[in-house]
Amino acid sequence: MSPQSLGILLWFVLMLLALPYVRRAKHPRAKTLAAYMVFLILFSVGAAVMFSILLMLLGRYGRLDVLHHFPGAALFLILVFVPAFLLGRWQLKKPPRQVPVE
Repeated sequence: MSPQSLGILLWFVLMLLALPYVRRAKHPRAKTLAAYMVFLILFSVGAAVMFSILLMLLGRYGRLDVLHHFPGAALFLILVFVPAFLLGRWQLKKPPRQVPVE
């Protein structure tokens, strides 16, 4: 299995597991669907950006071969998904904005 397909499969599994986490961790005033969508979008965009940056850096320094071994691929995926999770979690904990009634 290539690192790209492993990353996509892992992302999909994490998104399925995120729903119970979002229900438990969201701000009390936030609606579950809205909180899940915010988490999903921020996690996905954060992971895609980190994936692209790290892949570009590895390619620039000629170190793409580390992704062909389990420890290198595992470290790469940790470096991709942990910051993305922290970004989504940070936004998830924030209270929803109050729209002024006019």
